[in-house]
Amino acid sequence: MGLIDYTRKLLGLSETIHTWYDQLGDLDLKKRERLAVYCEKIADTLNRTADVFTQLNIKPKNANARKKALGEFGRITGYVEDITKTLKDHLDGRKLAGVKRRLEQLVEETRMNDALDHIDEKRINRLYEAEGYFRSLADHLRS
Repeated sequence: MGLIDYTRKLLGLSETIHTWYDQLGDLDLKKRERLAVYCEKIADTLNRTADVFTQLNIKPKNANARKKALGEFGRITGYVEDITKTLKDHLDGRKLAGVKRRLEQLVEETRMNDALDHIDEKRINRLYEAEGYFRSLADHLRS
């Protein structure tokens, strides 16, 4: 059984969180702002990750860029954990369990290394697309 692409997982996770728009409208302003900040941080991190992927696409053996990418993956995971903690009283258990399951898959070292070994334009574009979802969610939370 082949590995599921890490960048596809990131995009799927961002799409999932993006579909929570309606339920996020019930949050108080303080929580909405906190979530917006997390979403912006994730978007910034995805942008940096896409930039590192672009470097690795040109120079696949760049050890420093690989380390940076792994660090950014870890940062994304931490921010999404913060989002799920913030939403634990506002989303049903199935939705949170789904996000937690996806997070566990994201932190698998084999998946992260596989993503770094198979970089191409499609994967880079997925990172930029996921960035857009999180920026849109941050905008929505503030509107």
